[in-house]
Amino acid sequence: MAARMEAASRQFGLSILMTERFHELLSPEAQRYCRKVDVVTVKGSNIPMPIYTYETMQNQIFPALQVPKFSGLDLKTVLSQQALDYTPLDWTQDPDLVQLRIQSTLAFRTAFDGGLQCYLSGQWYQARTLLEQADLLMSGNDSGFDGPSRVLLQYMRARDWICPEGWKGCRPLTSK
Repeated sequence: MAARMEAASRQFGLSILMTERFHELLSPEAQRYCRKVDVVTVKGSNIPMPIYTYETMQNQIFPALQVPKFSGLDLKTVLSQQALDYTPLDWTQDPDLVQLRIQSTLAFRTAFDGGLQCYLSGQWYQARTLLEQADLLMSGNDSGFDGPSRVLLQYMRARDWICPEGWKGCRPLTSK
């Protein structure tokens, strides 16, 4: 499954793609910052599987990691201690985590989540409008667009924007 998610992450233009089973293992605080991007079936299975991402705008300049002066500690020890001191507040207070999500605004999340819900429920006309809006809102990110929005739009466009009869709210995952 890991190899399929890795291949699919390239299709979606994402750095991180996770299965629902992995997503469920995350803390509620971490789950809040993940985005469901599609519901798919994988080769050899007909079971619909939601897939998620954690928003990461990686082409940024982050401050260099440093150890506290005069601590006598090495960077590995300092990072290990920070990991042990993790609290749910880190999701809202850690400057690096906040900076990674800078493009994932409320307007973007609202447009994408609404578009995804319309897509999954077969309301493709409304899905198209919302996903195009979400894609436009991500024009300032690393790639200049939102990969998941583009994947869903491409899938619907290939079907002339008409939801197939008997649509079950999922599609086969293809890797390229």
